[in-house]
Amino acid sequence: MQFKTILTRYLTVIRYSIFLLGSLFLCQSAVFAQPADSIDSAKILKSPAPESNVELISFLQKADDSEKFLFFREAFEKQKIHLFKNPKQYFDEDFPLIDYVQAWFLLSQARQQPKDLNTQKELQNFLIKHKNNYIAERLRTDWLLVMASYWNEHNQWKTFNSVRKQLLWNKSDPNIVCWDLYHTISNRKTISKNFANEALSIINAPQYKGNNICRKVSNALIKKVPSTAFTRLVILIQQGRISEARSVLNILIQKKRLPARASRLAFNSPAKWYRTYRNKLATQNKHVRLIAAYRLTSVDIDQSVRVANSLNGKLNKAEKSALWGRLGYVGAINHNPNALQWYAKGGQSVCSGPYSALPSDCIHWQARAALRIRDWKKLNHFIANMPANMAKQENWAYWQGRALVEIGHPEQAPQYWQSISTKRTFYGKLASEALGQSFYYSSNETVEATPEAIDSMGKNPSLQRAKYFYDIGLFVEGNREWQWGIRTMNASELLAAAQWAEKHSLLHRAINTAIKVAEHYPLEHELLYPRPFEDEIEKFAEKAEIDENWVYGLMRQESRFIAAAKSNVGANGLMQIMPATAKWIAKQLEIEDFKPEKIYEIETNIYFGTSYLRSLLNRLDNKLILATAGYNAGPNRASRWQQSLPQVSEGAIFIETIPFTETRHYVQNVLANTVEYAYEQDQKITSFRRWLGEIDPKADTTTEEKI
Repeated sequence: MQFKTILTRYLTVIRYSIFLLGSLFLCQSAVFAQPADSIDSAKILKSPAPESNVELISFLQKADDSEKFLFFREAFEKQKIHLFKNPKQYFDEDFPLIDYVQAWFLLSQARQQPKDLNTQKELQNFLIKHKNNYIAERLRTDWLLVMASYWNEHNQWKTFNSVRKQLLWNKSDPNIVCWDLYHTISNRKTISKNFANEALSIINAPQYKGNNICRKVSNALIKKVPSTAFTRLVILIQQGRISEARSVLNILIQKKRLPARASRLAFNSPAKWYRTYRNKLATQNKHVRLIAAYRLTSVDIDQSVRVANSLNGKLNKAEKSALWGRLGYVGAINHNPNALQWYAKGGQSVCSGPYSALPSDCIHWQARAALRIRDWKKLNHFIANMPANMAKQENWAYWQGRALVEIGHPEQAPQYWQSISTKRTFYGKLASEALGQSFYYSSNETVEATPEAIDSMGKNPSLQRAKYFYDIGLFVEGNREWQWGIRTMNASELLAAAQWAEKHSLLHRAINTAIKVAEHYPLEHELLYPRPFEDEIEKFAEKAEIDENWVYGLMRQESRFIAAAKSNVGANGLMQIMPATAKWIAKQLEIEDFKPEKIYEIETNIYFGTSYLRSLLNRLDNKLILATAGYNAGPNRASRWQQSLPQVSEGAIFIETIPFTETRHYVQNVLANTVEYAYEQDQKITSFRRWLGEIDPKADTTTEEKI
């Protein structure tokens, strides 16, 4: 073992001995981040007068501030905190999160008594007192949402606008935007066509999907401007919001804008509609055919294409662009070899127009369809015709350079690669290598904050509150406070904050904050790529016969080394293992007494995660790319993507054409992390592109086990 590796490991043992203890605490606190087991909080909160409950009185006298905080948080979430006279009285005055309890109480009071002027005054005073703190931003946002309906009904919308103007982060919160639109539409006698189209484009955007307030906007808009209904219907169909789309369809039928029987059949049973009318498509109502074509994209793409072809000469430019763009997009993400032909039928403006639900994604996948078959000339053309901000994205900057090389213009490629070559990302590494430069993050002559600057971060109230939230397992709240605390910091201050986080075992914040600094200063490599739990990872990686650097690269992406991490889909622990997967792994390892909560134990989580990675390699041609994709999206999908390739594909092309955005970015980040961890251990990879390798569609992969 080389001297650098020995030294690195020696320093790591010292550096993370405290971190391990901190992570164990985080694990316990997040798993049990709920009111103490000594009380049945759900039962107590059902009482009309919980404050007089003997059991609760005893709990509030004996529990520490953290336990009481979690109880009142639950009371707030269940809209019961107003049943207490003054929750703040139960806490020590210097409790870091006491203002949250007061804010919850005031908000609850406002919800219960929207006309009460004293409560409104107290809220305003609270906001003035805490104007520089995140809690004021949070309270303003929640207050707007609690009071919006009341202010709208009682002609007090000036108050809404006044409060909204004071927001720094949340002015564009979908709920707030849609409340503003709803008020405007509801209170105008007439709505101009331009305003209607603008409102429609807003609520049709992906970030507004499924929002109940935006649904109110949709209903109000259709009522005032019926011509927007069909556009809304087409967008909802593409977004898979069938129940909401059916409501719009019924409005169109009621207003005699669509034939009832045929349109309902096309919408509810598109395959049956097609079987009924396939020999007389040209005689069917144009709008019914459009409904059928869009619905069939998720049932039978070839049938959808036949319906679309029957509309040749019947569609205006916008309708044609959107429909064939949709067919091309669906074909491309499903790796259909006809995708580019369908895109071509949409014309130069393909993927645009009011009927296009995902115009940006549609354009991206046209380029990916060309990349997948290595049609470099078309790829270069598609990227060159993208909107400027899209073409400058890292992936397209790299691929445009590659396309220019492949079509015989290598002298033009460097200008695209140079724009991203300083980044530590997946495409930054590929671009650096293409330019003949090192693709590793350089840690020579690193910059560190002074001890005084680091210690000063401990006096930042937002960072203090963030740490307290993390200590009791409330990571979302902690992240908000942290981001608020660093929002105005310059690069040197951010470095101090990152090192303060590292010092206090908050590796997730240390990494994320250091990333913001790394393009300004050369940082210590380990600040960006730490190696906690080294003994456990080395032990189980060796047992599973896999590269420990890969485990680190994956863990950094999965959990940022938070032992108690739990995703919104239920994945748990350092390696983010799903409960069903954990049971399957336990069965494979012949562990008969496995209990779900054990997955949070550091050794168990790493043992299970590395064992699963080994099984994925065994089933997926021993390819890191496929196994990494399988870890995120499931081995069956990874195998299908591999087997659908038109020819042997270089690894980077395979990754860029993974249909799931989350999985695509996940694989890129994990593999970029992995080479950095290897570099730290003196396992230098000479070519990132060659290391990624190739994916053979004919390679034997198996997914026999169902998880």
